[in-house]
Amino acid sequence: MRKPLHYGLLCAAAAALTGCATFDQLQNPQARQAAKSRQQHETFRAQEGWRKLTYRSPDLLARATSENSSVEISLQEQRGILLVDGVVAMDFPVATGKASHPTPKGAYKIIEKKADHKSNLYGRIVSGEGQTVVSDADTRAHGVPQGGRFVGAPMPYWMRLTTTGVGMHVGYVPGRPASHGCIRLKKDVAVQLFDILELGSPVTVDAVAPSLAKVDRAVPARSGT
Repeated sequence: MRKPLHYGLLCAAAAALTGCATFDQLQNPQARQAAKSRQQHETFRAQEGWRKLTYRSPDLLARATSENSSVEISLQEQRGILLVDGVVAMDFPVATGKASHPTPKGAYKIIEKKADHKSNLYGRIVSGEGQTVVSDADTRAHGVPQGGRFVGAPMPYWMRLTTTGVGMHVGYVPGRPASHGCIRLKKDVAVQLFDILELGSPVTVDAVAPSLAKVDRAVPARSGT
């Protein structure tokens, strides 16, 4: 179908407003909002010190539901991405498994949610007198002395991904891999994800967040000079 005569002017206006909007996006509010959100996310990542910060799109988060939301974890960047309708609504720091306990790559679904969860694998072992005997205990490797007990590490806002103990939860996020395989989150992020996601919500763990990798591949490589 032949485009209207003012098509070029509208496209130019779209480009000025969003940087990459098309004529169709001008006529589609949701597409226009998606283009705006993508530009805002690019601006966030262009600022100095962004890796220590959390990006949020209030407009996208306002319409986030368990049906239109998914999470991607980037092991290389130590970042998590919340997608709403396929657009980045949150971009946040995480801490995945260290070299001795790597977080496994894969496509998962949340199979358990528990706001007040404690690990049955990792924690500390205390004596009968209440003194810590092993501060970084693994129940598969450390025995409990007579009269002592195992105290599981707290994992608030637990969202389980595997039957072998990998999940997302509140924890120390130092900007590098640091966990026993779980995906640690800052508390404000964990609370927000816990409220949005439900059992069955998809979570993808990969070297690079797939949605961002697609964006990178979509940018033409510059020829050398």
